[in-house]
Amino acid sequence: MSSDESKPKKPFELSHLPIVLKAFKAGVEAALADHKRHDQSVVVWRDGKVVEVPPEDIPDFDQEEQDKETERKA
Repeated sequence: MSSDESKPKKPFELSHLPIVLKAFKAGVEAALADHKRHDQSVVVWRDGKVVEVPPEDIPDFDQEEQDKETERKA
């Protein structure tokens, strides 16, 4: 066993949580936008049941991001 393997790993720091959540949200939005662009439904868990969400009901995250960017520039 090398000396690196015997060292305790650095614990998760709560200060990283906003960065992790932002990355997670961006990943989910990208995946949903990709499904919408390719006219594919997604499956979600809602009220204790599996529900299929058709592409026309998936929020348009690409448009929302463009709107936010426009607001920042104004």
